Amino acid sequence: MDMKVKEEQIRELELKVQELRKYKENEKDTEVLMSALSAMQDKTQHLENSLSAETRIKLDLFSALGDAKRQLEIAQGQILQKDQEIKDLKQKIAEVMAVMPSITYSAATSPLSPVSPHYSSKFVETSPSGLDPNASVYQPLKK
Repeated sequence: MDMKVKEEQIRELELKVQELRKYKENEKDTEVLMSALSAMQDKTQHLENSLSAETRIKLDLFSALGDAKRQLEIAQGQILQKDQEIKDLKQKIAEVMAVMPSITYSAATSPLSPVSPHYSSKFVETSPSGLDPNASVYQPLKK
């Protein structure tokens, strides 16, 4: 009877050993899964950081694009304004040319005869200059 009790205890202990071995195997599997989970979390964090940096870069690029578009619009507006100014100036020049007295040259005048200037004489300096108009080079006076 003692022997039967001992054998039963041995069987129970063997069952407990088998359960503990299974538990140990499960624990190893859990450790492998936990290390895989940790690696995945690290990769996820890295991807989130990369995505955040990429998003910042894209926002900066879109901001720069908006600035460039605004500058382009401003430049185009200035070009249109300058074109309008040119058009107005051309029109004024055409008006002045139309009102200006026409210059007629007769064949009887000699080519050496003096021609009256087409500018106002009040702006012309009448005092004689001390400079030689035929000189090739002028040098500054030493004081």
